[in-house]
Amino acid sequence: MKNRLRNGLVILIILAAITFAQGDVPGDLNGDKIVSQDELLNAENLLKEGKITTDQLEKIRHIRENYPLIIVDSANRTIKIYKPIERIITFGGYDAEIISLLGDKEKIVGVPDWFKNNDFRRLCFSSLIELPSPGTASSPDCEAILKLNPDVIICWESNAAKLAEQLPDNITVVGLNFFDPKSFIDESKKIAYILEREGALDDYIDGFYSKYMNLIEDRTNGLSEERKPKVYWERQEPYQTFGEKEYITALIDICGGKNIFADEDFEISIVDAESVLQKNPDIIIRYAASKGPETGYTVTDSAGAKAMKDVIMLRSELVRVNAVKNDSVYILNMGLPLGIQGPIGAAYAAKIIQPDLFKDLDPQTITEELLTQYLGTEYDAKKNGVFVYPPLEES
Repeated sequence: MKNRLRNGLVILIILAAITFAQGDVPGDLNGDKIVSQDELLNAENLLKEGKITTDQLEKIRHIRENYPLIIVDSANRTIKIYKPIERIITFGGYDAEIISLLGDKEKIVGVPDWFKNNDFRRLCFSSLIELPSPGTASSPDCEAILKLNPDVIICWESNAAKLAEQLPDNITVVGLNFFDPKSFIDESKKIAYILEREGALDDYIDGFYSKYMNLIEDRTNGLSEERKPKVYWERQEPYQTFGEKEYITALIDICGGKNIFADEDFEISIVDAESVLQKNPDIIIRYAASKGPETGYTVTDSAGAKAMKDVIMLRSELVRVNAVKNDSVYILNMGLPLGIQGPIGAAYAAKIIQPDLFKDLDPQTITEELLTQYLGTEYDAKKNGVFVYPPLEES
């Protein structure tokens, strides 16, 4: 009997050591990823016998009391987190910004290459630029991912299910976007929840994001349809635009306009030039890539943005469109309406779409507030950067 007990104890010790070494759920001995009361008692006995440390026991007790954590991600997948997250790959890009705001930047172990090619991130998240890039969510380098040993990978919802199928079960894939102003706060709070940082974003959300987004929406709420200009928002290719299911449609609505393709059942699509002519937009907003060279935080010359506008103005198929006839064509940095920069992009869009309503709204001040107050980066937006063309104070 004694031999059996001794052997059983040895097995428990071995299993506990394996659990800690392999990165499975600490304290879970039967493989169900849940620390039961009996397994907690076993861990307490192991501590008494000097087989685990006090810190290891506290971690097991914490897991027993607080896990699993459960969320529904933006791909409508039920996600369970069974232990504290310590290593994260942020394939979504905007997720890395949120995690940094939460104070958990050191947990990020990998980012996609495209994340690095952006002067906002080089300016405000320089340490993340040095991290490895294990592919992308749509084209992952699975070997590199395994070497990084992440607990969680966060990516856009459109890639989440397929990416999860390519990886072992011990790596959790979470689909979150941070594009749409209607879901940004909810998605941000989900990251805070699974990182056990609930409340850590309250100052940013209440004092910055909601403050400006609500200010804009409150002023445009109740505008008659006649007072809402028709907006054609072009992405990065001629006639590539946003439909009913995309964040830009929501942003245009918040800012007091109407997306001319708001009723079309697509997210992003190439449309026929004739359809733009027929819908006759009052305003055209064209995205310039967030990596430059036309616009950006470190761009000093607006010549590239001007050239981009000139090309649009000279399109023969658009000469009869109100936006071109009235010189209401604007170039906007693509990164501004997305992620934590969202209120900056919304402020520029609001001043373009409803200039009379937002004469007092200063996007440059909002930009400085984000960088200095929340990201710890000194920045003078009146002396640096090209964000919109033509400059709104001169338009």
